[in-house]
Amino acid sequence: MSSYLAWVEHLSVGGYRNYLLVVLFITLALLIAGVYFIRRTYWIINTPTSKIASAHQGYIEIEGVAKQIDSAPLASPLSGDACVWFWVEVAQKENKFGDSSQSTWRRVYSHQSDQLISVQDESGTCLVDPDLAHIHPGLVRNWYGDSERPVGGLMGAGARLFANYRYTEKLLLADHPIYVLGWFKTITHDAYQAEHESVKALLSEWKSDPAKMKSFDQDGNGVIDGQEWHQARLLAQKITQEQRITETYEPNHTHVIGANCQSRRPYLISAVDQTTLARRFRRWGYSLWGLSVLSFSLLMNAYYVRP
Repeated sequence: MSSYLAWVEHLSVGGYRNYLLVVLFITLALLIAGVYFIRRTYWIINTPTSKIASAHQGYIEIEGVAKQIDSAPLASPLSGDACVWFWVEVAQKENKFGDSSQSTWRRVYSHQSDQLISVQDESGTCLVDPDLAHIHPGLVRNWYGDSERPVGGLMGAGARLFANYRYTEKLLLADHPIYVLGWFKTITHDAYQAEHESVKALLSEWKSDPAKMKSFDQDGNGVIDGQEWHQARLLAQKITQEQRITETYEPNHTHVIGANCQSRRPYLISAVDQTTLARRFRRWGYSLWGLSVLSFSLLMNAYYVRP
């Protein structure tokens, strides 16, 4: 500490003032960053885990298993591995002044998936929108190669020295546990509107079938009058209602979790369980607060060492 104080005493007046401002800024930045992580710890610990089928509308957390959406299975564009979410980056090595030991990596391509994630627990299924979420992936890996798109790839400690491209991949894997903390809502579908659309589609199909239309011409005059069309509509309604009874339909509601831009509460999607995630956030928060105390101590000693 004595050498630090001696160094502060020898600063110029302008350098001394700038140093105090810089240390003050660092102290405040560390303090705010610590609050950022402790707030996340607070919401994880104090938000009860809900079952999807019985969750209330609003801010909740769920735990389940990530599932592919069958209509559009997802795969990483770099490795081709199946997943429910990915973030990928390709970076190219740039040597400074031709010196391979002084190189930097310049991003040439990056992409993040925006497809909805299906999460299932023992009570039901929920769709999770990854947009604006802070995502903690289950798989993070880097490898190297000599082309912009990976072909095989070089692995190991020496690969970084000789390869021209670096590939980075972060994945949420299908059929793996997933934790979600965010804003839950249930979208209820209008059964009457669904039936109306089905009847309309069936009538439109019949209009393009001359044989079917002829069957509705009860008086045989070649024209479907209002009464005959009314009978056709009643038949379409009967067929639609029978189909709703005999066929398997999707539930009349859909559960969705997403971000709420009006709220400052965190929106998290994690392959790490909530206990581990909360412990990690708490450790980061306390570490940053410890550094802020150290920084504040340096600031106070520097402030009082000079008149």
